[in-house]
Amino acid sequence: ALRGRVGIESLTLQPSGGAALKVPLASVRSLAVRQPIIDKTFDVHALRHCTQIEFLDTGVVVGPNSRVNVSATGFVRLSFGIDGWAADPDGIKVPGPNYKTNLVDGFPFGALVGKVGVGGARFLVGHQLDKTGLGEGRLYLAVNDNGHWQNNIGSFRVKLRVSDAYDVGDAQ
Repeated sequence: ALRGRVGIESLTLQPSGGAALKVPLASVRSLAVRQPIIDKTFDVHALRHCTQIEFLDTGVVVGPNSRVNVSATGFVRLSFGIDGWAADPDGIKVPGPNYKTNLVDGFPFGALVGKVGVGGARFLVGHQLDKTGLGEGRLYLAVNDNGHWQNNIGSFRVKLRVSDAYDVGDAQ
């Protein structure tokens, strides 16, 4: 991010096919420029960034033509001491101890999942995702889990590459 002073009092925006709009600089909270390619690497923590708590905001705003490529590695545990609850980014493959399914909310326990926009539909990211047409809005990622998230440990290392999108800051 570049920070500095702007020596103008307003910006004139010209929407395609629309009338020019003059915006006072004092009313602009942030300004993002569409980037041809955005590359980021960060960690998604199983305890902090799980579907029951909060999704990690990647700091990327995607549009209808954005291509999202994710590569994820690492392991998480959804229970401190039970090996049956260890998962890679694709999630657990068989039901964990005391469960009849390996799915929660339609996705494997422990899988890396994403969504676009706060209320967006979830989608499986897993080890690898290469997709366009995810929608418009901020891109979020999380570890899929149920209401027993308090005993999660571990994280996934995520390498994110997005084309034709807006970089609005660090992942947080």
